[in-house]
Amino acid sequence: FGKDARMALAISQAENGTRKCDRITIEPNNTVSVGLFQINTVHFNKYQLKQLITCQGNIDAAKQIYDSWGSWSAWSVYKNGSYKKFLQ
Repeated sequence: FGKDARMALAISQAENGTRKCDRITIEPNNTVSVGLFQINTVHFNKYQLKQLITCQGNIDAAKQIYDSWGSWSAWSVYKNGSYKKFLQ
């Protein structure tokens, strides 16, 4: 993530909580989120589950999503500001 590495780490910490690369979460809207960055099923058309449950695969997918969106707005922890406590 280059100059955005600190922010990426804060986002992943806020999203994952456990730091487990293979963490799978069922969301309140019945979608599933996977890995360090909790990549949601809305992105499964681009990424395979076997990729997303690996640390490197999840990081790579998060970087691609970040680059394509041009911001962190794909992540709910960015929208609600809960990542900020991990920036310290």
